[in-house]
Amino acid sequence: MKRFITLYSLCFSVLFLNQSCEKWFDVTANNQIKAEDQFSSVDGFKDALMGVYLGMGDANLYLSNTSFTMVDVLSQQYAPFTSSLAFYYDFQNYRYQNPKAESQIKRVWDKYYFVIANVNSALNQMDKSSFAWYKGEKEIIRGELLALRAFLHFDLMRFFGHANYAQRPELASKLAIPYSTIYSKDYPPQLTYTETFKQMEADIKQAMELLKYDPIFKNSLITSEIMMNINRDGFYDNRFNRMNYYAAEALLARVYAWQGGDKMKLAADAAEDVIANSPIELFNNNDQLSNDRTIKKEHLFGLKVQDLQTTASMYFEGTNNTNYNGLRLLHAPTEDLYEVDIPEIGASDIRFIQLLNNEQYGYVSLKLKKQSLYDIDANTIPLMKIPEMYYIASEYYSQNNMTKAISLLEKVRVSRRIVQALPATLDLASYNNELVKEYRKEYVAEGQLFFFYKRQGFKQLPNYSSAVDLDDKVYMLPFPASEVEFGNRVQ
Repeated sequence: MKRFITLYSLCFSVLFLNQSCEKWFDVTANNQIKAEDQFSSVDGFKDALMGVYLGMGDANLYLSNTSFTMVDVLSQQYAPFTSSLAFYYDFQNYRYQNPKAESQIKRVWDKYYFVIANVNSALNQMDKSSFAWYKGEKEIIRGELLALRAFLHFDLMRFFGHANYAQRPELASKLAIPYSTIYSKDYPPQLTYTETFKQMEADIKQAMELLKYDPIFKNSLITSEIMMNINRDGFYDNRFNRMNYYAAEALLARVYAWQGGDKMKLAADAAEDVIANSPIELFNNNDQLSNDRTIKKEHLFGLKVQDLQTTASMYFEGTNNTNYNGLRLLHAPTEDLYEVDIPEIGASDIRFIQLLNNEQYGYVSLKLKKQSLYDIDANTIPLMKIPEMYYIASEYYSQNNMTKAISLLEKVRVSRRIVQALPATLDLASYNNELVKEYRKEYVAEGQLFFFYKRQGFKQLPNYSSAVDLDDKVYMLPFPASEVEFGNRVQ
């Protein structure tokens, strides 16, 4: 990780707020933030928080690598690249030690910790702040920052940590990723997996307590009068484009599910609470996809980014065979996955008939490509959506209440307008097969499928031929060499 924080050289407008980021990029001669000026008012903390979201929207993170390109290439959902010139060729073949892949992995690592450092800087300054805050305002901003810190560390663990954690109790005492909680030039310590999960859960739970002031929380502690006072500039609008109470709870469900075992019940409890109490709900028969292909009404946390359309257009096309970087789904395997030969399943599933385009060299995802001037939030990357909560809860109940497990899975299928119901007599093996199909159908171009395979410890991946069972050599991105050499990291 870089030993100090450098700032972006160019200040651009915050896409989802009509406010300047000049304060955030007000630098001294030695490229350090003038903290005494930056954090002298609540506006400084607002700018800092927006700086975190801007950092997350970088191409090395959720604008590309950790949403729909690199991480989805790892899941083997796209057709094999036809040339070694393809930018993600090494990742599709799990050749992490090749120079191009090594360089890309380091950029991902550095960017994650860059953003985390900015989170910690804001939290550190918040502890020192002496000006008067409106009741609820400090709590919401601090809650967002803490939940974002956990979110970013958890994704680092999902990339760089071991696979199949739930079935490997020996991993509990092994070192995981560095978990950074202070703003410092020093390398943050590596904690054990047990300690790391404990810290992650503590950050999320503290965030959830603070975010009870979130205006979207069902029983928000903030009054309408106070909300009117602190939200005159619209800063607290569009809460599902930010880390909100229910996004934090959904993250907690993810973290518990990753640990498995006894934590799966806690994962299901959190997931069901999100389903029951958040205003976010599944797509229904009255909704239209024509101008809303990421299904914004299902977003628990969707990140606004710049340049999404330019970036997506580079990858999602299937008519130019000289575009070595094209992300396309092979025709036959895709039609088999979506069961198009069964009219009541494939022919009615909106994920197949409306979210994929049949082009010459394969099916191409339409989720992130702007189709018209009337598209809804065409610059939003979905990071957490409500179907995942149904999947997590369903997975838990498959071990003790198959009727409820099927019912939860069926709710998502019905929302996708699949007509044919799942058999009520599914056994566990058949259920697991249906769950895998759901993840594969749902998470095209969303960056979640590889993590599902990794959490489950798949030995073989659909669409990928391997003579040997897959293990951590495939599932774990290697720490950057500089971290091992200078930070004494152990992986």
